[in-house]
Amino acid sequence: MTAPTRRTVHLTRTEHALPLPASLPDAAELIGAVQSELAAAGRPSTDAELRVVDGELLAYYDVPRAAVVNR
Repeated sequence: MTAPTRRTVHLTRTEHALPLPASLPDAAELIGAVQSELAAAGRPSTDAELRVVDGELLAYYDVPRAAVVNR
């Protein structure tokens, strides 16, 4: 039996933050922006996660380092 191939994967996280409290339309805009970015990359919106951290609503997802474009 041979050992499975080991791969080192480098990921970068794309993150959008909305300070809380925030209006529902602002939260919808944040989620819509993330959905649009994922759709443009051919990925489902379920790849993103939402969390509240330090008084901000964070919407984030991981991208392979090779796919990162600095703006």
